[in-house]
Amino acid sequence: MGESTEEVSAPGQVFLFGEHAVVYGQPALATAINVRTDVSGEILDGPKFEVVSEKVGHVEGNIEKKNGKWIISDKGGDVEELSFVTKVTELTFNHVQNARGLKLHIESGLPLGSGLGSSSAVTTATAAAVSSILDEDLEREEIAQLAFDAEIEIQGAASRTGVNVATYGGFLRVLEDERKKLEELSELGLIIGYTGKYANTGELVAGVRARREEKPEIINPMIETIGNITDTGIKALKKDELEKIGVLINANQNLLEGLGVSSPELRTLIKATRDSGAIGAKLTGAGGGGCMIALSPNNREDIVEAIEDENGKAIKAKVGAEGLRY
Repeated sequence: MGESTEEVSAPGQVFLFGEHAVVYGQPALATAINVRTDVSGEILDGPKFEVVSEKVGHVEGNIEKKNGKWIISDKGGDVEELSFVTKVTELTFNHVQNARGLKLHIESGLPLGSGLGSSSAVTTATAAAVSSILDEDLEREEIAQLAFDAEIEIQGAASRTGVNVATYGGFLRVLEDERKKLEELSELGLIIGYTGKYANTGELVAGVRARREEKPEIINPMIETIGNITDTGIKALKKDELEKIGVLINANQNLLEGLGVSSPELRTLIKATRDSGAIGAKLTGAGGGGCMIALSPNNREDIVEAIEDENGKAIKAKVGAEGLRY
């Protein structure tokens, strides 16, 4: 058995502004958070493959070359739950045209299926870890592409936002196919509240589309206003105008409520955090469950307590965090 690699890690993400509206040509602002997924690994004797994840479980399989391509065959264990890891490993083997027996160890502070980019973080970190173990130096762009390709193969569709945030970190303004990294924005302290409820992103996006088709005269102006909020929020972040950012976060939430993507669990956590002193609180991601964010520069412990009192899980996070470490 060979030496372990240095640990590779990638961040999760939140949307500060613009989710759902971004689907209709409006800008959104996503950012890396300092809650990370760590992947390390070691060479195994023989063509064996193993993944151990404290949260998810484990997978074992065999590495073989079939029809000119490296594959992981005869998989057993938590195969579906760890499919992102096995798929991006196969893609990395084939990209570098090299494969060895491997054991990967995964640890993550990101709740699964929470809208915090857990799949993007683990695919990005795994691609970097596997290439490092094989002594192959990949550029960040190559790693992001491998992670994106894995998400496409597993999910059938994906946005590049998640893997780009996981790879490059910081703040990312997203507009259709354009993704611009923004510098010199405030490193806000956020509290994330996790409802513990899984929500189906595809169903939520389809619901907004149906409402837009039924009442475009109502929904289209709401979507455009969310886009305006995003760009106004970016300007406020550049000037470190926290109170204004809070007002904009609340306005964005009100519009997301109007689009029908909030939930009773999210409303409960949002109200509790505002009542406890948060200057802004909104859902992040698709909605319908998952997570919300609360901006509170001073009384963070009160916000944590408010979330936990409502049976949510509180996660302290800073935005604008570092991207992939490898």
